Amino acid sequence: MRQGYSTHTSSAGAVQENPEPLISISLGLTDHSGRKRQGHAVLVPEWPTTPGNECPAEGEDFCIVILSEPSQQAISPGEGIVVSAPARRLGSAAVRAREPAATYGTAKQSGLTLPTKDLELLRGGRLFAATPLQVTAEDVFGGGKARLTLLARDLLASSALAEYLDPIAIALNAPNPAKQASWERLEELRELVRGVDSFLPVDEASEAKAAIDRLSELAFAAGTEEFLARAERIYPNKQALMEEIYMLRAFVQSPQEASELLSTRSFLQQAAVPVDDAELALDRSLALEQLTFATLAAEPQRLPPLTAMVHSFRRKYISAYRDHHARYWAEMAHLHARLREEQPHTESLCRLNTLSELGPPVGVGALAAYEELVADTAPCPLNGGVEEMLGAEAICPSCGLFLDQWPPTQRIEEVLSRIERACDRQMTRLSSNAVQQVLRRSNDPRMEQFLRMIQASQLSSLSNLIDDELMGYLRRFLVESRIQEALQPIFDQLQEGVTPQVDEAQTAMREVSQVLQRAFQAAQRALPQGEATVTESPPPRRKRKR
Repeated sequence: MRQGYSTHTSSAGAVQENPEPLISISLGLTDHSGRKRQGHAVLVPEWPTTPGNECPAEGEDFCIVILSEPSQQAISPGEGIVVSAPARRLGSAAVRAREPAATYGTAKQSGLTLPTKDLELLRGGRLFAATPLQVTAEDVFGGGKARLTLLARDLLASSALAEYLDPIAIALNAPNPAKQASWERLEELRELVRGVDSFLPVDEASEAKAAIDRLSELAFAAGTEEFLARAERIYPNKQALMEEIYMLRAFVQSPQEASELLSTRSFLQQAAVPVDDAELALDRSLALEQLTFATLAAEPQRLPPLTAMVHSFRRKYISAYRDHHARYWAEMAHLHARLREEQPHTESLCRLNTLSELGPPVGVGALAAYEELVADTAPCPLNGGVEEMLGAEAICPSCGLFLDQWPPTQRIEEVLSRIERACDRQMTRLSSNAVQQVLRRSNDPRMEQFLRMIQASQLSSLSNLIDDELMGYLRRFLVESRIQEALQPIFDQLQEGVTPQVDEAQTAMREVSQVLQRAFQAAQRALPQGEATVTESPPPRRKRKR
């Protein structure tokens, strides 16, 4: 069976194998995050005198190394390895192993069986790992059992814990050397949170408040597993954790400068720059990268040149934004006019969609997109004076335009094309023989003109003819014809003096009810609240989002 840690090279350059294990067993467990983890436990005579690159075997997450000889010096194993050294030499002749029955789960009796005397020697020995462990040798080997699963689980949790306590310790004390990454650092973090929360102004930026809430949730976690669960959920990026600690430190040390930095970073984050403007994009990238709360809290002497760089970027950005805003809305005015030119088609399609007897409505999504585009292309109230409105924000407070945003020309053409295709489909339905035969039975002179335009596919002319009154008449006439068709067999039997079957009469009435229901539903979908056309006054402008 494969060893739990690999070979290494001695200081003399010769390859030295790890000692041949007396016992090697596989272990499996579910860690603090619910993930299945695999590893090995090995019993070897002693730890290598010239340790090198010991690590868990390939594909494994941990290795437990149990020594049969006591260690005369401190052991420094690598990540993922824990070493158990006995108080005195074990009676190895009595050692034996058996395969574990069920390895996955919480801490259970492992597959390692040792004599009681050996367990007592291990219980009185020491545990060595790269990160501080929560369990002790007495916890693992006490009570006449070798709880290796408990040890492996604690090793994985301690390693994960160190990945968060280390950056916390660094961020709390920089630029001075970090203190030991222990639970005491969480108490310092709690004090920092309490201190900032007590004096931060009520109207302070929500970003600072949100950082306090996140750090507070983390700092007041109860126990390792709850801390890790919160940390992995809130701060998958540990650099973000450190930056928020620096933010709180900055508010304690220099509240005014911290508030200004928060506003400046907000401006930079909003100020999206087109990729083709390489110089401006580089200025923004450098400013965001270097103007951090870590700089303010730990290296405030670097701020003056960074502040000058931001002022230079701001001037160039506002000038570019002003020109872009003017060009953008000039083009949007043309697009708005283009949409308005096509409004008769959209109104015709809305009305034709109320004729349930033609089939399901078509182009509904395109009509909704059309109305949205009409609203979005309506002129910005600040066009011509946006530069005066740019202060803390990097985008127009009215339209929310970004510097790297362009008019939706292609989108508009796609939507208008979809509306055109939907109109063609309704014209095809109207030109069917069945519909034309029904309409020709009408004595209304407008029906003849209507039919001629349909046959000639003259939608533009038809748009001038179609109004709410004509659509109402068509809707009623088509529904009446469909009802007449459904009841005709019953009327014929009535004329002949034949009593219709009950089932036949009920079927006819159900069909009549369905015809009326479809007609009302179609009218309500296409004409909400009695409106028949696309409104002239668009809904309030929605601010654009990234």
